[in-house]
Amino acid sequence: MEKAFVKTPEEVGKELQTDFKNGLSSSLAKERLQKYGSNELKEKKGKNPLILFFSEFTDFLVLILIAAALVSFFLGEKIDAFMIIAIVLLNGIVGFIQEYRVEKAIQSLKKLVTSNTKLYRDGHLMQISSKELVPGDLVVLEEGQKVPADIRLTQSFSLTTIEAALTGESTPVSKITDSLKDEVSIADQKNMVFSGTVVSSGKGLGIVIYTGMNTEIGKIAKMVTNETDPVTPMQQKLDHLGSVIGKIVLAVATVVALEEIFFGEQNFIQALISAVALAVAAIPEGLPAVVTISLALGTRRLLKQNALIRNLPAAETLGSTDVICCDKTGTLTEGMMSVRKAYINGQIIDLQDTPGVKSPNTPGVNEEIRKLLEMGILASNARTSNGKIIGDATEAALIQIALDTGINHDELINKYPRVTEIPFSSSRKMMTTVLKAGENMLVTSKGATEILLDKCTRIEKKGEVVNITDKDREEIMKINEQMAKNALRVLAFAYKGLAHPGGEKNTITPPGWSQDDIESDLIFLGLQGMMDPPRTEVKIAIKQCTDAGIRVIMITGDHLLTAKSIASEIGIQDNSITGLELDKLSDEQFQKEVEEINVYARVNPEHKIRIIKALKSLNHQVAMTGDGVNDAPALKAADIGIAMGITGTDVSKESSDIILLDDKFNTIVEAVREGRGIYENIRKFVNYLLSSNIMEVLVIFIAVMVGWPLPLLPIHLLWINLVTDGLPAIALGVDPGRSDIMSSQPSRFREEIVNGKFIRTMVLISSMLTVAILGIFGFSKENLMHGQTLVFTAVVLYEMIRIIAIRSEYHLPLFSNKFLWFAISVSIILQLFVLYLPISVSGNSLQELFKVQPLGLIDWIMLLGVGFILLLVMKIITNLTPIKSGLTQKSAVV
Repeated sequence: MEKAFVKTPEEVGKELQTDFKNGLSSSLAKERLQKYGSNELKEKKGKNPLILFFSEFTDFLVLILIAAALVSFFLGEKIDAFMIIAIVLLNGIVGFIQEYRVEKAIQSLKKLVTSNTKLYRDGHLMQISSKELVPGDLVVLEEGQKVPADIRLTQSFSLTTIEAALTGESTPVSKITDSLKDEVSIADQKNMVFSGTVVSSGKGLGIVIYTGMNTEIGKIAKMVTNETDPVTPMQQKLDHLGSVIGKIVLAVATVVALEEIFFGEQNFIQALISAVALAVAAIPEGLPAVVTISLALGTRRLLKQNALIRNLPAAETLGSTDVICCDKTGTLTEGMMSVRKAYINGQIIDLQDTPGVKSPNTPGVNEEIRKLLEMGILASNARTSNGKIIGDATEAALIQIALDTGINHDELINKYPRVTEIPFSSSRKMMTTVLKAGENMLVTSKGATEILLDKCTRIEKKGEVVNITDKDREEIMKINEQMAKNALRVLAFAYKGLAHPGGEKNTITPPGWSQDDIESDLIFLGLQGMMDPPRTEVKIAIKQCTDAGIRVIMITGDHLLTAKSIASEIGIQDNSITGLELDKLSDEQFQKEVEEINVYARVNPEHKIRIIKALKSLNHQVAMTGDGVNDAPALKAADIGIAMGITGTDVSKESSDIILLDDKFNTIVEAVREGRGIYENIRKFVNYLLSSNIMEVLVIFIAVMVGWPLPLLPIHLLWINLVTDGLPAIALGVDPGRSDIMSSQPSRFREEIVNGKFIRTMVLISSMLTVAILGIFGFSKENLMHGQTLVFTAVVLYEMIRIIAIRSEYHLPLFSNKFLWFAISVSIILQLFVLYLPISVSGNSLQELFKVQPLGLIDWIMLLGVGFILLLVMKIITNLTPIKSGLTQKSAVV
């Protein structure tokens, strides 16, 4: 449709066959989905597998090695050249498989971040995937939602959008429904909302005009160049470390080559191949890829725990979290609210147990509360559809109790059609609707008791409206506190009549009305108290946090007494403060007190940012949960932003690092546990690769410096690189976390992966392995092939033993990682194949191709005996610097 903004809503609806009450029919929507395709932008394609494969051979050293092997081939060393190229090819295949799996894992994680849209179809309000939207759909727009398509508005209740994604303008734009003149820029199309922009406040209804690549953002997407893949901080550090080690290895390789050329028995090409093979095998250029693999495997495990990682760096820092700032409703509590009590006409009524309340034809008490419960429907945006209640959990509870008393929801909202509304916000803490009631208007409001009571000048008592007195206010606040102490979430309700001034509907304040006119001189009606019980597993999870040195802070917009009651029940110390009290503290005063405060009540999003800044200034690693549009700045300010997958808005999800797919606090704890496991697995991974590579370099370098023949031939080095740096190393990435990992201080997981202590231990063990292997070579070098075979096999065997020793440092059960034992078994079996398998290639046995000979029983007794001694010594060394499993300082407990 061309220029929908110049047409009236009725003209747009007629052209797209949209019924303003029922929306599109399912059959028509299906036809249009086939015609226009799914509502999604074409993303950058993943890496082409063929390009990914060939990229494994683009490393400068690998190219030199291949070139040198080809020269060697033409000089007559055909077998050596063939074997070198064959192993380089095998290494490339293994590397490709690793990279491809990581690429697939990352792409699959991206696909899991989906968004849904509310709309009308076949006369029912429903929620569908935004991908299924088609032109003509009648879509509901709400605060915090990412606009799913280009939409012509038909209703606008205080609707504003942030269009920075499209126009670069970050100021909210107010939206209208009137048609506009021709030739208006996108920024001035105030009756349109565009895909990719964000609803910052209010509510609206509109007809989808364009979807997918036909939207304005889609047109821009066609021109956008491919973005580069993000690199995590740990990858950058390890990339730098790999570069430093690479330079050292290249220097050693150069010395080895020169020594062999001038003093050894190899010619230039052979010496070049030896040096380059050493560099290829020993330079840890794959360290950043190691991190990616570990993070990708970790994020897949986290997904099984219902935590979706949006940003890989979050998985790196999860383990070091020492403060979790958490919303109460739906995260610490069930989020399944039910109205338990009501206060009206000076009495508290138990709505669950009082006889007659849920019998619509019973007179008496039911008559007295009916009006209050009807206000719960009229002052809410939640609605019933196909027997289900769609909307916010609080409003759903209000509608459910009204339905339970026999109130007809559809009949009521049809009797009082909505003209406009003043939406709820975390700063206003109230919501107001204006409804048509015959020739006049009816105003209904709900909100926090202290806020709404300030706007009331009258009160209804037993059907009569009288002026509200100070005694009435004191009584109402006393009842409010009494309910709050019983862990009830309390909402107040008020109303008034309003003369119809005329004017258009769908505007925030029709002509003749101001917001103050609407929300003043209200008549107080009563209170409804809702119970949202704590989740059964939360108390245990908070105890786990305490043991792990993690402090849990509750942040809520609820009444202080409600918050303290829930906090006490689940094990959070109730040192508390309200948002108003927080406003009175200077930054210096708050910084002194923030370590003692664990419960924040009646706060708004600005308070959350202040809390985060104060905690971070004290060097805390802070995780923050959020679900609303106004939580986005706090989620970004935190070290780890955590959005709710069920109740969270699109904006909060896009601002987060992690999405909780089940909205449970326990999932955060499991995510921290997994984050700690990821950190330790990366540490094991790096420890293994570096210690093995250093050992290989030292063995070659020292042997050459003392005038010995090369203990390892180029083909041996490349084979070792293939069988030890592949499966066994990756298997460490799927190691289960140790059972006591949540008993360690968070500070342990904030340490650099490679620090001074790590390097000292690694160099000591690498040196010890080097001495053992050179001792074996020195003992047997008189028979050079036999000695080289022993060293070749010893390196493979002892690197497998090194893996076992590394795992023992973490007190993991020996056989807890079946994949690791499979990988170790494969590496050893492949090595035995080389030594003993009686097959030939082009008339040459494997032993001839690898220049080895079978080892005898005495050889194996020696290798295994030395290996056992090495294992014991490595365990002694690592036990001198054990993993800290207990708390070394008093935890900032909850």
